[in-house]
Amino acid sequence: MSYYFGNYGLSSLFGGRSSSSMFYGSLGDYSSIRSGSYKKLLSSYYAKTKGTQSSTANRKPYANRYEWNKTNTYANRALTAVKKEADELTASARTLTNQGMKSLFVEKYTTTTDAETGVKTTTKGYDMDAITKAVDTFVSDYNSAVKAGKDSSNTNVVRNTEYMTKQTSIYARSLAEVGITVEKDQTLSIDKDKFKSANVESLKRIFNGATSFAAQTANRSSSISQSAARAATTASTYNSIGHYNNFYGNYYGSYNWYF
Repeated sequence: MSYYFGNYGLSSLFGGRSSSSMFYGSLGDYSSIRSGSYKKLLSSYYAKTKGTQSSTANRKPYANRYEWNKTNTYANRALTAVKKEADELTASARTLTNQGMKSLFVEKYTTTTDAETGVKTTTKGYDMDAITKAVDTFVSDYNSAVKAGKDSSNTNVVRNTEYMTKQTSIYARSLAEVGITVEKDQTLSIDKDKFKSANVESLKRIFNGATSFAAQTANRSSSISQSAARAATTASTYNSIGHYNNFYGNYYGSYNWYF
């Protein structure tokens, strides 16, 4: 026996299986999800949470399920963007903290040839151009991560972004000594000329090693990324009214139909 409900063909609800009802064995299962403890648990949780979605009490009603899913798709994309910016900051910070053969803060031998005499000269020193470029990338990534994190609607993302900026403010004086300024909007700016003339040992303390400012920033940006990833995953599963959010175009999935 087959039944047709709107866009959902449910074959033999009382015991059979179909692609639309593969997660539920009977009408009783649907009823349990709809009015049982699971729905009550979800409703209670989201009523107390100020995450990427509003509680059911405060949520503005949507005209239809398409509008609801479309709005949450935008939220999911925003969280994905935050994660991307945070991951890029983590990567640029790790580049600075590398030690050993991969470290930028290791003196290297450089050989140059005089164009007129052909005499070759070998000198040992730091590649300040490479260090400056890496720090400039770090500053740019830091600013992008801060802006994305502060603009997020997710509480945990915003909180971890604030942790990172407060940590940076602690290093404001040390950063200023090497040409990096913490601006009023909590972003960074770099004076490349001042930076290149800074004491290399000071640069090492700030940017190189496991206890440096760069390493601590990498830890904070990782937390931002993790918060965004968790929020995006939650937004892609169940919303505040117990509906399954689908961000791949199927706005009328069988998971939501019965609710």
